[in-house]
Amino acid sequence: MKRTLLLFTALLIAGFIFSQTDYRMYENTYLKVKTDKYKEFFEAITHHNKTYHNHGPHHARMWSVTTGPKAGTFLWQMGPCTFTDMDSRPDSKEHMEDWMYNVMPNVWGIDDGGYWRRDEKQVHAPTDSVSTKIIVTFFDLKDDSKHRFKEMVAQVVEVYNAKNYNNFFASYYPQFDSGDDRDAAVVYGFKKWANFDDEDREFKKDFEDVHGEGSWEIFRTEARDVIVEAVDEIWELLPGLSGDFE
Repeated sequence: MKRTLLLFTALLIAGFIFSQTDYRMYENTYLKVKTDKYKEFFEAITHHNKTYHNHGPHHARMWSVTTGPKAGTFLWQMGPCTFTDMDSRPDSKEHMEDWMYNVMPNVWGIDDGGYWRRDEKQVHAPTDSVSTKIIVTFFDLKDDSKHRFKEMVAQVVEVYNAKNYNNFFASYYPQFDSGDDRDAAVVYGFKKWANFDDEDREFKKDFEDVHGEGSWEIFRTEARDVIVEAVDEIWELLPGLSGDFE
């Protein structure tokens, strides 16, 4: 029985790794730049991204993290890609030396942001353009509640689709356990900070229009039962420091 169970588990893992290649994943790295080296860092990271991460699955974006516990850092993001794409990522001697000798001397610390895969079943993307400002909410979930969280996200996406919201919305999940209690992330795109001055966005009303009267309170109760903690980060895109956008 034990051997059968191990074989079944191995087959599941193999199927996950080798059969699912139609998805979007991002590699994230938080960079803490020395306060007296911003100019040098901007020049070095721009050259690196334009030279080695300009197009395709190894394309790099640079974001400024403006709120949350990592405020003041810069996020280097590669993708969208798959694990298969990782095998052909830039790894030449010139690439490594450019990163180590030109970029890293301007950085005093790094935080691993991990590999995050998008749930392609639960995406609301009204346009193909990249949101220049996004809220990334990281969730610490209670044990064995990921499926319930995904059901909640599906309900939110239904509202976005039914009401034709103009904002990008999607959920992402880490591909490895980093031990930092970031079990899921929801990304919401916005164009202007003025959006936050609109206090009456009527999401509750829209939610109940789609899911029925009283559904909002049921949703809130489920959230309290599933979510341990949530942390917001706002990222602003730095296109001049990123690879080219096709």
